[in-house]
Amino acid sequence: MDKRIQWQKLETVVVLGLGQSGTSVVRFFVSEHSPLPAECDIRVYDSREQPPSLAEMSKYIDSTQLTTGGWQLEDLLAADLLVVSPGIDTRDADIQMAKDAGVPIVGDVEIFAQLNQRPVVAITGSNGKSTVTTLVAQMGQYHGHRWVAAGNIGVPVLDALQQDADAYVLELSSFQLETTQSLALKGAALLNVSADHLDRYDSEQAYFEAKLNIFNHAAVSVLNRQDQQHWPMQVPESVVTVGTDGSDSDYGLNSSEQGMVITRHGNALAAANQFSIAGTHNLVNIQAALALAETLDLSAEQGVKAIEQFTGLPHRCQVVYEANGVRWVDDSKATNIGATEAAINGLRPVIEGRLILIAGGDGKGAQFSQLVPVLTYVDVLLTIGRDGRKIAELRKGARYCEHLSEAVKTAQQIAEPGDWVVLSPACASLDQFKNFVERGEVFQQSIARLYERSA
Repeated sequence: MDKRIQWQKLETVVVLGLGQSGTSVVRFFVSEHSPLPAECDIRVYDSREQPPSLAEMSKYIDSTQLTTGGWQLEDLLAADLLVVSPGIDTRDADIQMAKDAGVPIVGDVEIFAQLNQRPVVAITGSNGKSTVTTLVAQMGQYHGHRWVAAGNIGVPVLDALQQDADAYVLELSSFQLETTQSLALKGAALLNVSADHLDRYDSEQAYFEAKLNIFNHAAVSVLNRQDQQHWPMQVPESVVTVGTDGSDSDYGLNSSEQGMVITRHGNALAAANQFSIAGTHNLVNIQAALALAETLDLSAEQGVKAIEQFTGLPHRCQVVYEANGVRWVDDSKATNIGATEAAINGLRPVIEGRLILIAGGDGKGAQFSQLVPVLTYVDVLLTIGRDGRKIAELRKGARYCEHLSEAVKTAQQIAEPGDWVVLSPACASLDQFKNFVERGEVFQQSIARLYERSA
């Protein structure tokens, strides 16, 4: 049974981490919407000496309430409630000792769950979360509903809680779900699971189990038929499935003279060429979005009409340049092996020429041998970054490049009309870039510079 927070009994609340999430928690706790009693003491700790929101904190708390450079066990044991930011590893010895001592440990999503009174749907999975979250929110907005996207997609849930919303659409990472137990959902989707964040989890199973918390209180569960090994052990009663195969009862894909068609209950719903986003993986994402929107009383037909206006999210299988018959795709958000597998499998059927892949970066402890099967669909492999040489070893003839701009130049030199050049790294970006966004921007800038010179 979930334990409800007894807000009015709290005397000391400790917030760990001053990233975007932790900062939003502090901001919420000192706002007019705060559930805390006026006399409650808020204590904030960050392991960094100069966390990014340090200056902002002076608006909300005084210097005696804030400690940078770490925390001590006694600091955590003094808490009546410990709020842990998703970027902090809950395996930390002090956090575990506080938990063993009976200190309640929650994240911002659990606080949201216990205070929210509006309908919510949520999405998790290794890949595709942001696309599906955005699709669902935009479907509602297109039809005049105030559906607010929040969570891992960029807007902290406690900031969203203070907005005027008809419903919330939450993207949730495994880190957020670790500390979430009582989130009531109209619909919950687990899109897929592939090895990721193995620097944070003891095993792939631990990573998977964290994601399963999304189904704790879900009225409808949306599951992928092609990833049944990652369905819950006890399949929920009300399930809608999606997939790349046909289905007489749920969402699916069928071939027609016009190409791939999304079906529902075996009937054609929409042709793939009605949408701007490419790849079979995105057609499955569309199915999941439609299924979730239905739990918020939006019909599939209404959803399709809205999705026709969607052009895709930056750095997620986004066609960013086309010249001399060559298409360039920015999939910098592919920070794990599963994302790159999805991109290759999704794009290969629509590429007439060769698929030239640029991959590499910080592999976060992943076993790159899992890439071997999908690399058979790649014609040319170029690698970059810290783990680029390891990936290059997987395919004969692969070339290692010191930097992304060099890989782009090499790709341009060998690309021919009909070829697609795809940046889908299967790795994080922090070995060479600030984040995946900067990596994608450098990719696009490098392409533009090359073509400007040759023009």
